[in-house]
Amino acid sequence: MAVLLKKVLKLRTVISTAAGMAMATSCYLAGLQIAIIVAGQLAWISILIAGFLCLLSAMCFSELTSLYPSAAGIKLFMENAFNEKSAIAIGMFYVILGASMVGAESYLLSSVLLDSAGIIISPVIDRFFWQIIFIILVGYINYRGVKITGLTQDILTYLMFGFLIAVSVYTLSVKQIDLAAALIRPDFTIGKVFSAAAVGVFMYVGFEWVTPLAEETTDFQLIGKGMMYAVGILSVTYALFVVAMYSGLTEEQLKSGTTIPHILFARNLFGNTGGLLFIIMSIIASVTSFNAGLLNTSRFTYAMARDNTLPRVLSKLHPDYATPLAAILSLVVFAIILSFLILITGKYLFIIIMAAALECFIYVVMAVCVLRLRKKFPDKKRAFLIPFGKTIPVITAIVFGGLMIGIFTDSTKDYAGNVLFENFWVALAMAASAAFCVAYTLLIVPKLKAAALERASSRKKRRPGKS
Repeated sequence: MAVLLKKVLKLRTVISTAAGMAMATSCYLAGLQIAIIVAGQLAWISILIAGFLCLLSAMCFSELTSLYPSAAGIKLFMENAFNEKSAIAIGMFYVILGASMVGAESYLLSSVLLDSAGIIISPVIDRFFWQIIFIILVGYINYRGVKITGLTQDILTYLMFGFLIAVSVYTLSVKQIDLAAALIRPDFTIGKVFSAAAVGVFMYVGFEWVTPLAEETTDFQLIGKGMMYAVGILSVTYALFVVAMYSGLTEEQLKSGTTIPHILFARNLFGNTGGLLFIIMSIIASVTSFNAGLLNTSRFTYAMARDNTLPRVLSKLHPDYATPLAAILSLVVFAIILSFLILITGKYLFIIIMAAALECFIYVVMAVCVLRLRKKFPDKKRAFLIPFGKTIPVITAIVFGGLMIGIFTDSTKDYAGNVLFENFWVALAMAASAAFCVAYTLLIVPKLKAAALERASSRKKRRPGKS
């Protein structure tokens, strides 16, 4: 009897998975960068704008998921809107760069753990030790089954929400917040607000990765609801915490280029005990993010292998846990390799910027998919339909297209304003990745499909009485 994915996930887990993918340690860095761009204590304006824009994109994903509730959803959206080759190439591109975030996240987590544990052997060896432990732990949780993975995700994500909101409210109650003074600062301009909002999009990165869980929810319509709820909760949580963190750091710390601003903030406010508590929260944040990422990415990888666009072995499910074991194992190995490469190069910010640009690109593609599928299949039933006709998909495509161009034409700077790299290198790296995916689609996928047809033909020959 064939092993199938289990339909056990409820709305709370859809929300925690969508939000958990975004709620990573790297978001503290992005949040502080937003505050530095736009008048510090007014960072919440840019964060809420970014959240509103992501909500528009979430509506696009919700309508598409209501049409094609599948683990291969994102691929199916593009396949039906455009063609299979485009869908495979973009889907591969999405998986590779999406998985690359694990390297950046594990690097930042290892920074936190080194700061707390001290250097035992060497910075490189100790960092890589923590990275491997972190990745293998989450891989094991995912291996044991979607119910355990989902429960872990629920506990950790809602614990993070409660903790960050409580700390933020306390900080804002004891720190002097002068919004009037912030409003007249020279770095508070419309241009700065939207530049910061472009960075703010990164803080929501990955909320849409919950769509591959459509085959494991008790009702596929929960995917759309969960994404929109998650974006709303993230918006409020980030808006509060970023302003609180900025207010709790010294001028010297803001300009230091630290990779652990949240730990310094906690020590300033609560002493060493607070620092230790935030170290624990950093571990939880990273586990939450990677757990959600591996949960979703492994399902998408499984679905592409099931459709014979990745090696068939990646579609194997565990006979007892009904988890895509081969896909999980391959992604764990991939994550360890990426983590090592980022460790020896130190280019974690490059990956973060690339992920932000990729998300903008995917949001544009999904908005265009909504428009094309409405034109191609106007009478097909949709459990969720975006209101106001074409307005929201068109706005989504234009805004995120503009944000992507803005990322490519900008420079990435440290907190002191020093240029680290020009972002056109990000565009070139993404172009190289896209070229690899196109080559894979044109050269390898036909061979995989031919092999699948041969297997099917052999099975028919062995069972001549079957039609």
